Amino acid sequence: MNRRVIIFGFLLGVGFFTSSQLSAQTEPAQAETTYTAPAGAAAPVAPPVRKGSPLDHLTNDPKLATPTVGYKEGNVGTPDYWIAHRFIDDMGGCAWGWVKKKGDDWDSAKWVALRENPGVAVAPYRKLISHDADNNWEYKFWGSFAPYKAYDPHLDEMVPVFILEGYEVIGPKDPLNIQAGPPDRVRHRPSGASSRSSRPILTDPGVD
Repeated sequence: MNRRVIIFGFLLGVGFFTSSQLSAQTEPAQAETTYTAPAGAAAPVAPPVRKGSPLDHLTNDPKLATPTVGYKEGNVGTPDYWIAHRFIDDMGGCAWGWVKKKGDDWDSAKWVALRENPGVAVAPYRKLISHDADNNWEYKFWGSFAPYKAYDPHLDEMVPVFILEGYEVIGPKDPLNIQAGPPDRVRHRPSGASSRSSRPILTDPGVD
């Protein structure tokens, strides 16, 4: 009888030690993956981006005033690449700029929207203090055109989509002598009323 009691006690002790050890091993892992908001602060919609995350560089890397010439990101190095010219649309469109085949003239370039690949390559302006700080900068782009177009709600137009896999910064360039936007963009003309320089529109509609 005593022998059975000793064996049972031994097994009970082993089980308690094992469960305690497993519990101690799992507690740090839970502490690492569980985010607790500071006292008095509202819980965030999503935990903050942590070091090592594929999106880490979007939030934790220092922002630059301008791109760094020669900087590379993503899948680069193959001889098949495109030349891209960044341009901020003065009509308020959402597109990124122009992309053309290496060796082609800019007359053949397409006005594009970018599809980014977080963790691989994102739009170069993501690293900049201001999203328009790389206006009229050029890049080597690696990637391909999507079989679909993006809808730009600001200008009610469809824009080709370039799927970005990698890029290299070339540097600042002179503005291109081509119209921004897709070929079928409607070029809005100011109305007669708003363009009257000799008879400006007054705040009181009863006064002429």
